[in-house]
Amino acid sequence: MFLVATGLGYIIWSATIAALSIIDNAVVKLQGGTTNLQELSTVAGSKMSNTDPYHDAVLFVIVCFWIFSIVDAYIIGKEREVQDEKTSQL
Repeated sequence: MFLVATGLGYIIWSATIAALSIIDNAVVKLQGGTTNLQELSTVAGSKMSNTDPYHDAVLFVIVCFWIFSIVDAYIIGKEREVQDEKTSQL
């Protein structure tokens, strides 16, 4: 759970940094007198494609832990179901 929370924190932190960078670039363009929305769209689009390379790895790890948790919960549930059946037969 700690690793998943840390991974989510990292993704949120890096996304926030990227968003603030986009906003800063857009403000600079606006202060320079740009009123063309196409230029602002280009600034935003160019930054969105340059994401952090660790995002994919962190997201993969989070999904793996999530799938492991689902499988583990299923196995534990089946074991308890078998134990309950044995107990009710006594």
